[in-house]
Amino acid sequence: MTRAATLLVLLLTASALTACGEEAEPTAATPAATSTSPEPAPSDKASPEEKKEAEPAAVPDTLDFTATTVGGEELDGATLAGKPVLLWFWAPWCPTCRGQVPQVEGLAADYDGELAVVGVGSLDSAEAIADFAGDVDGVTHLVDTDGVLWKKFGVAEQSSFVLLGADGEVAFEAGYGGSDALGSEVADVIG
Repeated sequence: MTRAATLLVLLLTASALTACGEEAEPTAATPAATSTSPEPAPSDKASPEEKKEAEPAAVPDTLDFTATTVGGEELDGATLAGKPVLLWFWAPWCPTCRGQVPQVEGLAADYDGELAVVGVGSLDSAEAIADFAGDVDGVTHLVDTDGVLWKKFGVAEQSSFVLLGADGEVAFEAGYGGSDALGSEVADVIG
C-alpha cells in the first residue's frame, strides 16, 4: 500500500469513528478533535446564592446621584446601594467638624466593609476641601462646592450627619453638634 493510500484509510477510519460518536486518537494524519460545545457562561455555573449576591442592589432615590471625589474621580451613588451609608456634611473651616474627625475615623475603622463613610465637603473652595480631607483617614470625601448634595439631603448647617440603612432609607439625622448618639445609631443600623 502506498503512503497516500495509508493516509486515506486513516482519515476515513477517523471520520467514521467520529461520526459514530467515538473520538479517534489523533495521529500525524488526523488533526486533534476540538470541542465545539459552548462553555457555559460564568453566570450559568453560579449557584442561586451566588447569582443573588451578584445581582446589583436596587438603587434608592437617596443614592441616585453622582459627585466628584477630592481625588477628581466620579462617584456614582448607586455603588453605595445595598449597605448602610454614613454621610458626613462638613466645611473645612469648621472647628466642630475638625473635632469630629476622630469619631468619624473610628466609625470608618470599626465598621470597615459594613458601612460606607462618605464625607461631603462644602462651603469653601475645592482646594480647601481637599486639604481638610487629607487629614481624615478611611473616609471617601466628595467635593460639593455648589451644595448639590447638601440640598438633596436637606442639610442646612455644618457639621451634619445623615445615616442611611442598607435599603437607602434615612435611619438617623443629626445637625450641628448632634453627634453624641451617632455611634449607637450606627451600631443599631449595622445590627
